[in-house]
Amino acid sequence: MKYVHIFADADGATHFKDVEAPMKIEDYAPPSPPLSVSAHRPATGMVSIGFPPGYFGDFHPAPKRQWMILLTGTVEIGVSDGELRTLATGMVGFLEEAGSKGHTLRVVGDEPATLFVVEVE
Repeated sequence: MKYVHIFADADGATHFKDVEAPMKIEDYAPPSPPLSVSAHRPATGMVSIGFPPGYFGDFHPAPKRQWMILLTGTVEIGVSDGELRTLATGMVGFLEEAGSKGHTLRVVGDEPATLFVVEVE
C-alpha cells in the first residue's frame, strides 16, 4: 500500500515523503482465501470531513496524528517547504505534524471533497 506521509522536521517545517507499507499474505478472514495484509495499527477515533468546492484552508497542523483517505473529490495539499501535491479520490495520507507550521488544503474542481480520518496515538 502506498501513501503520502506529511511530517515535521525539528524546526517545525513540514515535508512530504512517499511511503510503501509492506504487506504479507495471511489468513485474515478464514475460511476466505489468504489476503495481502498490512501491519495492524490501533486507532483512537474516526471522523468524516466534508469540504465544499473552492474551499481553502491556510497553513494549519492536523489536530492529531491521523490517517486520511480521500473518499470523493480532489485536493491540493501544500507543505511549508513549498511543495504542493494533488491527491485524488482513493489516495491515502498520514499526517504527523502536530505543533508544526502544518499544511494548506485546497479543493480542486467543482466537486466537494470528503475525507475519512482515522486518528491514532
